[in-house]
Amino acid sequence: MKKLILAAAIAATMLSACGDNHTGWSIDGNIADADGATLAVETFSNGRWVVVDSVATDAHGDFCYNAPAPAPYPEIMRLSLDGSSIYFPVDSVDCLHVTTSRGDFAGNYTLEGTAQATAVRAVDSIINAALATRPAAELVQDSLFKRQLFQHAFDEPSVITLYYVINKSVGGLPLYNIANNFDRRLYRAVAQRFSTEHPDDPRTTYMAQKVASLAAAGTTTTITVPETGLFDIVRYDVNGGRHSLAESVEGKVTVLSFTSYELEASAAYNVLLNEQWEKHHAAGLEIFQVAFDADETMWRVRAANLPWTAVWNANADGTDILVQYNVGMLPMTFIIDRNGQLVERVADPTTLGDSLKKYL
Repeated sequence: MKKLILAAAIAATMLSACGDNHTGWSIDGNIADADGATLAVETFSNGRWVVVDSVATDAHGDFCYNAPAPAPYPEIMRLSLDGSSIYFPVDSVDCLHVTTSRGDFAGNYTLEGTAQATAVRAVDSIINAALATRPAAELVQDSLFKRQLFQHAFDEPSVITLYYVINKSVGGLPLYNIANNFDRRLYRAVAQRFSTEHPDDPRTTYMAQKVASLAAAGTTTTITVPETGLFDIVRYDVNGGRHSLAESVEGKVTVLSFTSYELEASAAYNVLLNEQWEKHHAAGLEIFQVAFDADETMWRVRAANLPWTAVWNANADGTDILVQYNVGMLPMTFIIDRNGQLVERVADPTTLGDSLKKYL
């Protein structure tokens, strides 16, 4: 019995250690095989992830991060390492504890400290289990799965779990697409709950404005296809430069690439694109690549060194262009000829070279 009492006391000490001498919320823990690693501390702000700070592990993989002030409203945060992220909620002066390993950072981990943290961890477990059996592009189309997941989060006492679910991305695609009629109804339900329970929360205003903009634009799903089959895409690169697809394709053969740098296949896919770029750029080949990444920081790092036009589609931009181009999975590639005509969809990027020979 004494051993059990001692073990319980040690566990309680570990869970409360992050709360010692802090003024705001805090998170501590251990990451096996990650001595001297730097973790990014990020917050979710109006559809995008923003780095707010960083914390380093010691020689044993232990770390402790103390926020400088309490969280005035419930927040969704994340710790990122090597391109993977652990998501967690914080409120006021919450103290959280996480354990994981560098090799499976966001896969096999524990997250403890509050009921809200347990709820968010449970949501990610459900999503990860589903992704283990089918691709993300298929999961985001499964209305039954999404309805059940939404109801699971809706039944939680804290609305922050629901906010996390409705803004979740998988495989670079939003799980709930606000351009979809069914998903939009769920989004409105979250906005209404925020308005009722947290009228002073800044996200209440943000979500209300987003719902209002959709209502102003109308809810029709009819898509008018241009004569060229080409829908314009206007997005921005890592330097803030504006790029228009319609302006870029004039007089050139253009590869239109939809991808997500978070995907495992992304690096190999870009190697194939680079092979064609080096072979044919002098002959007039251009590449216009749109990345659907939830993590803006990671996108910036990976897009910065690409030789072609690389722009970002943030969560806040929605997925209308995927609907317009009938993209059901990422990556996906299209060819636009010198007359600005959309002439070919290339589902298998290894055949891109043979396809381009017909137009160059």
